[in-house]
Amino acid sequence: MSRSGLTLLPKPLPADEIAVGQFLANPLDPMHNTFFSTASPSDEDLSDFHIQMRYRDLFSLDPSGHFAASYGSKCDLGKVWRKQNLLSVQADQMIYRSLKEPGLAFDAICRDPEAREWITELAARKRPFYWVAGIKELRNAKFKHAQPSESGLVEMPIEPTTRVPMVVRRDSTMGEVEAQNSGVFGMDIRKVQARIGSPEEPHSLEDLDWSWNYFDIPGDGQLMIGLGEPVSGDELRQMAHWMERDAGSETSYDSASEEE
Repeated sequence: MSRSGLTLLPKPLPADEIAVGQFLANPLDPMHNTFFSTASPSDEDLSDFHIQMRYRDLFSLDPSGHFAASYGSKCDLGKVWRKQNLLSVQADQMIYRSLKEPGLAFDAICRDPEAREWITELAARKRPFYWVAGIKELRNAKFKHAQPSESGLVEMPIEPTTRVPMVVRRDSTMGEVEAQNSGVFGMDIRKVQARIGSPEEPHSLEDLDWSWNYFDIPGDGQLMIGLGEPVSGDELRQMAHWMERDAGSETSYDSASEEE
């Protein structure tokens, strides 16, 4: 991705379910066990917030039909010459929100007692979780099959057999499932770990790459909250494979995303 930490999601998520500063137990399932602190930054506080009209990009699909990589609209075609399953992307709008100093924002959220209560519950169960430091939203995205050539990028309608991941929206009241082509396509999603222990407990060598916050808890204990590196695209795709295997492959796809 062109921006540090921003990773293309295996499949997009509904934009109204994701916000910068949000904690997620599962980065691909924002409706399951999530927390948003009142100390999280608002749009006015974001260091990088902009909208680009008529946004274009070039995506690739992996063999399972997940988005695998984003190369940008002005990529070196020599780098993707032999790539298979390339898709040109055009969206009416691209909206990008991110934090210039994620560590400082994370520290502020960790000082929120309600956030620590949510984190402590996961720490007691030794569950990993994640934190959103940036999102990339596309509105009304359309796709075409793309093939590099000596004269440039050749675009063609998508074949009926090509599966393109779409945003899945579920209406819990009506029991309906709807696929859309507007949503969050990329995230800067950071790994977080939390442990409950003694203030004298030493760190391991693996902890040195994490940024830590420490809070006293009743009973002379200590809550340690560590912010790690962004989750990679390979890790997110592996999560998607596990989820689909366990759920019987509920990924939503579309094969009729024509350009105007």
